[in-house]
Amino acid sequence: MRNRIVLAGLVLSGAAGLLLPEQAAGVPVFARKYGFECTMCHSSMPRLNDFGQRYRMNGYQLPDLEHLEKTVLESPAPVALRTSAGFTGTQYSEDAQLPAESDLRLNGLDLLSAGQLGRDIGYLLVYVPQIAEARGVAAQDGSLEMASIVFSKLGSSSLNVRVGRFEPAYLPFSVKRQLSATPYEVYAAAFPEGIALAETQTGVEISGYGPSRFQYAAGLVEGGPTLRAIDAPGDVYLRLATVIGAGEGQTAGHRLGVTGYVGRARPTEKFDVSRSPVGFYRIGVDASLNLGVANLALQYLMARDDQALWDDDGEVSYAGGFGELTLQPRVDLVCFARVDYLDAPVIANRDVTRLTAGGRFYAVDNVALHAELSHRTEKAVVEDQDDLAETFVTARVDFAF
Repeated sequence: MRNRIVLAGLVLSGAAGLLLPEQAAGVPVFARKYGFECTMCHSSMPRLNDFGQRYRMNGYQLPDLEHLEKTVLESPAPVALRTSAGFTGTQYSEDAQLPAESDLRLNGLDLLSAGQLGRDIGYLLVYVPQIAEARGVAAQDGSLEMASIVFSKLGSSSLNVRVGRFEPAYLPFSVKRQLSATPYEVYAAAFPEGIALAETQTGVEISGYGPSRFQYAAGLVEGGPTLRAIDAPGDVYLRLATVIGAGEGQTAGHRLGVTGYVGRARPTEKFDVSRSPVGFYRIGVDASLNLGVANLALQYLMARDDQALWDDDGEVSYAGGFGELTLQPRVDLVCFARVDYLDAPVIANRDVTRLTAGGRFYAVDNVALHAELSHRTEKAVVEDQDDLAETFVTARVDFAF
């Protein structure tokens, strides 16, 4: 069965490549606003290049050209859509006792709006509409995934404030702009009913640049779903990074960083206020290293949770990370390979290993043919439990317009 799924994915990848349009009907929000190609900010959509990272850090304004910026009322309609469609298949090991899945489907839809509300005031909004599951259509819950305002250069070129719902800066590698369809395991891990690092949060974040290529970000966010209004002020985080060499560490230069997150959560159901919140923390180191057309992304995170969050006898510690190699020999072609490892026996009494490889070919800069193969293993760490495994393959077209 596994061979049939992989073969079907490869065949459909080739077919999709022949059927891709020669020209896209339009370009996403920022490219349309300035008349740029998407590659101005993206080395390979949706991954940002160095200029795109500076643009984002500058509150969605062109660096040193802020006086020429136009507001959303003076520029083309600031609305874009993102989706993907194609083949997806998953094969499980016999011990998992789950049936194999394979289908052609539409993989959700995002509506995005962004731009300038005024001088040094930018915004970003991402709405995910609710879609009912149907044959050929993946289900998704409706949500306002992101809705934030950025105030740039408040009294200093090194102080920006983001308020609302956003992807916090404690993630050195964005899960919203990652190349792979499969998740970063360490970012997805969480205690029962806890919030994963991969999720967006509501709060306030300050960020900016310091001397000698120093970068910082600090935030106060609402935390996980078990907290209530009486549990304010919420969770806090701090990220520090520095860049060695020219660039921002995205496609040039080398970025080294550290991240810390301290939070609280209720150890029982969110409507039970009989028990007080208890603490947890995450701390990690990361690096983004560039050499020519190659980028190596490295992340290592350690976690410690209060025993009450797991109904355990002591504090629960676990750790994990990933290494991801990206090669872009041509502007229209990118390949990636990643190894994930999660040393977390408390989670289902198993350690997790994931091996992922794939590539993207860009017919135009906002239409990509995506092929990916990923094998995930959960290795049992206690007796009388079997190892579990799954193989995931996809061949799809990603596009934004």
